[in-house]
Amino acid sequence: MKKYPAKLLLFGEYGLMFGAQALAVPFPSFNGYFAMSEAYNRTDKQAQSIAELKKFAAWYRDSQAGDRMNFSLEIDQLEADLDTGVYFESDIPLQYGVGSSGALCAALFDHYSKFSKKYNTKDLQQDQVFKLKADFVILESYFHGRSSGLDPLVAFLDRPIWMVDGKIELIDLSLKEQPWTVYLIDTGTTSATSPLVKIFVEKMENEEFAIAFREHYLPVNNLLIDAFTKNDCDQFFLSLEQVHDFQRANFREMLPDTQLPLIQKLKERGILVKLLGSGGGGFLIAFAPAGVEFPDIKESFRIF
Repeated sequence: MKKYPAKLLLFGEYGLMFGAQALAVPFPSFNGYFAMSEAYNRTDKQAQSIAELKKFAAWYRDSQAGDRMNFSLEIDQLEADLDTGVYFESDIPLQYGVGSSGALCAALFDHYSKFSKKYNTKDLQQDQVFKLKADFVILESYFHGRSSGLDPLVAFLDRPIWMVDGKIELIDLSLKEQPWTVYLIDTGTTSATSPLVKIFVEKMENEEFAIAFREHYLPVNNLLIDAFTKNDCDQFFLSLEQVHDFQRANFREMLPDTQLPLIQKLKERGILVKLLGSGGGGFLIAFAPAGVEFPDIKESFRIF
């Protein structure tokens, strides 16, 4: 069965909701795919997946989601397959900010819409990519209530995506040849996206915060992405430090208290930590300049 990767939203969290640039990449260390289970030997995990997919199918019908999509799902076929034992096998950590629901939406779309039978994903026009993203917004709203559609788009296309100036750029990145190393830190806790998005939206109702976010944070975020794609080390860490400081000061609800001493300790060594996705738990992402050794932290691992 075809595998659909997890994703890393490297930059653009929360700002993506307000037109900021964002950069997301596939993360094939974790994957999900459709598989077949046998009724006489079905595990609890497999049975739960089938039950959840049946709930999704019921929601899809009741909400008439297909009427709002560019490429609707063949929901009858999905339900028939579920009855035969098809389920979604995944090792993507749930509520960890790495796109578990995005991979599932990508798999559903790939297997049950007519898009893949009509178009070659290696040669898409901008309008086709936007139609894809719009459909993924609808599908993933089942899981999060509100979605940018970016997670399933990355999983479906299996390519880095740069959201810039209202366009979706499918780019090539040499992540192994950059003047820094990148690590994930496992906070050991899970976090649902919807409550954190609600907190952020409430913050934006505060005029002082909204001004600082729009006039300071968003421009720095865009400079950060530009520097990352150009391997501009000086500009990258200058911008990253500003993003780091803003998140420490203004996104405390999204940063687990247990991680704050470590975040400060790493900064003293020149290693900067930021949110990965909505935060609140899951993984944090850390960037170390070339030549700076990352400490031996049990809950961390290098990704590129």
